[in-house]
This record gives sequence, structure tokens and C-alpha cells, in this order.
Amino acid sequence: MTWQDIFLHLTDAGFNVYSMGQHEGKCTAPYIVLKSDISRIEHSVEGQWYKLLLYFPADRYSQFGGYIDTVKTRMNELYPVMKLVDDQQPHYLDDDVEAYTTGLYYLTARVSKINRL
Repeated sequence: MTWQDIFLHLTDAGFNVYSMGQHEGKCTAPYIVLKSDISRIEHSVEGQWYKLLLYFPADRYSQFGGYIDTVKTRMNELYPVMKLVDDQQPHYLDDDVEAYTTGLYYLTARVSKINRL
């Protein structure tokens, strides 16, 4: 599973998805920043972590929980190839974009081309 696969999976479901630094301005509608995170190789298996940073307009916080659940439900369609390994991080207000945000960590594993004969 690649960054592009996850991006297409979420955008096909109607989510607004951006790469790091791509979204500009105030948060007027919910969006996701998809970030490649830690990559680890153990023996011949490579584990790739992805972080989904969820942003939700500050004036609609009461609806944030439902949005988070909707994202997790869509991502669960990728299970068992991609699995949630660290549930939502603490919510905090990002004053720069006037949005509440949280993060979800997902992990995918694949056979590595490294450490093989």
C-alpha cells in the first residue's frame, strides 16, 4: 500500500486530502493531510507508517467526532493490508488555520527488497 493508494482511496470517498504544506488558509471545510511517517525494516519485512492529520473547522467542534469516525470507517476498508495502530491523538486547536486537529496512525507491511539474498 502506497501513499498514492491511500490518497486515492480517501479522495474517491469524497474527502479533501492534501500532502504536507499543500493546504493554505483558514479551514472552512474538513480536510486530511496525509503524511508518510516512520519506515522500518525487520528481516525481509518493511513496515511503513502513515499519519492522517484531520482538520475540522473550529466553529463546528461538536461534529468533529463524527468526522473522525467516518474517516476511520473508510480506512478500515483497507484492513488487513492497512491497520490502525494508534487511535486518535489528543484534539487541539490550531490557531493558524482556525481548526481542531487530531492524528491517526496506520501501518502497512510488505516484503522488502532490502536484506534479502
